[in-house]
Amino acid sequence: MCRCPASPDQPGGWTVASVDPRLDSIVAHMPEVRAEVREELERRAARVRAVVAAHVATGALSRSLDVEVSNPDSTVSIADPAIISINYGHHTVNGVWVEGIHAIEAGLT
Repeated sequence: MCRCPASPDQPGGWTVASVDPRLDSIVAHMPEVRAEVREELERRAARVRAVVAAHVATGALSRSLDVEVSNPDSTVSIADPAIISINYGHHTVNGVWVEGIHAIEAGLT
């Protein structure tokens, strides 16, 4: 254990450790972390694609699916304007309930 002088925010105490305030950015940009994030994104995107592929009414939903890999963040997005109704379900004009496909949830698990 480090027996260092007290820091100004802990008068009378001992500084045991300090953490670089940029640690999150340092770790996020490590090649190994970037590779793992990309692999996880691809696994999640594959699950979303599988659910979306099973829902083929017009093909618009599949065409609106986008997987963006950037550094350090990556996203799977669905831009179809009807995604909320398609994903979570909706009532038709006749009042019949249409169950959602839950593609978003497939990418979260």
